[in-house]
Amino acid sequence: MFWFFSRKSNKAAEKKSLVSADRGDGLLVSSIIVPRSKVEEFDEESFHLVFAVMQFVVTMVSKGLYRHPEINPKAMQVFHADGYSSEVKNGGHSQFIHNAGSEIDTMIADARAGLSACGAKGQLATLEKMSAWIAKHPDEAAKQTGFEGGRDDFLDTLDDAFYEADDAMPMEDLLARWIASWPDLQIVDDDNYDDAIDRLVLSNPQREGRLLHESVSKLVRQMLSQREVGAGLACATISPSEIKLRFGMARMLDVEGEKRMVFQLRTSANELRLCAATKTRVAVYEYVAPEDPPVMRPGENPLGANAPSVGTLLGRAEESEIETVIQLSEQNHAPVAVDLLLRKAGFDPLGAIVSANSVAQTAEGPVVNWVVLASDRTFLSLSSPNGSVLLCGEDYEKLAEATMPELGAHFDRSAAAR
Repeated sequence: MFWFFSRKSNKAAEKKSLVSADRGDGLLVSSIIVPRSKVEEFDEESFHLVFAVMQFVVTMVSKGLYRHPEINPKAMQVFHADGYSSEVKNGGHSQFIHNAGSEIDTMIADARAGLSACGAKGQLATLEKMSAWIAKHPDEAAKQTGFEGGRDDFLDTLDDAFYEADDAMPMEDLLARWIASWPDLQIVDDDNYDDAIDRLVLSNPQREGRLLHESVSKLVRQMLSQREVGAGLACATISPSEIKLRFGMARMLDVEGEKRMVFQLRTSANELRLCAATKTRVAVYEYVAPEDPPVMRPGENPLGANAPSVGTLLGRAEESEIETVIQLSEQNHAPVAVDLLLRKAGFDPLGAIVSANSVAQTAEGPVVNWVVLASDRTFLSLSSPNGSVLLCGEDYEKLAEATMPELGAHFDRSAAAR
């Protein structure tokens, strides 16, 4: 969905370049903070020190909103080396390739550096063979899933080689010893660890802008996605109408005589729902709970024994209506509008849930109506060609409004903070 931000103005592009210029070499997190107890115990429990570095990286990215190139490279090398190990042990090299996706080159480069630095020669050898195989067989690499039917035999032999190498010399032990030798490892007393992490999180000079970008990005995913928009519109047609909240796990189920990918869907109703999307529509169905206890039928996959069933069709949205909402939302900066309107009204937009409701034809053009849930309250956002309005969900009192020039400026700020 980040193509949404590719429509940035020249002003946004100028802001982006200025931000990059202010970063110098790009490294904002030079020290790696770990609790003292993890260092003192690493000889007996090497996993804990490695995990402490992994946790440090995750916190810097998720809370500090630092980008990977801004974090000490040794921390990123441990992060990706241990990530490589975890993926292989969980689903093999095939799963690692599938889950790495477009980040695979960076992950392999970091893992290679980490394994080389810590002396994990056997594991490094399997990584190099996998990397060479990917370069030689890109089409086969793209087909890997980690599951039966999506696993190459050669990669399975690498799994065996990796396990043999890790049994002879565990990677975690080697990584922990390397981590303990770092001069830039900042060891703090356990009681002071949270405060030290919080200070580093809040010291990111780019964090405020990135919080804005993260907030708008989450709204983009809800308001410009076919499945998200379609589910919201379909829920609005249910009697009484429901509000789309969030999707859950997906599995292949029988839908009207065909096998389709079906998602669990949580709505404002007490009951769980199921949602299936096709090229022509998005539909919401009753959730029929599986038998308890599960009953295995002859020839049935064990994972299918506890699957729910698709019940009665409750609501649907046609592709034409879904596409109309998405096009209007993009044209009228609807995701940016929800973020700005909530801020203007004094509510936190981060974590807001948005559900498409309807399109109304008015004298000023089509208006898209959205139900917005934020700060434990319900709102209505009306997006039109002239701007957007936020209403209270109970009495429809106007709480905030934004003109198209305001939305354009807010869009620029968000796009520049990528």
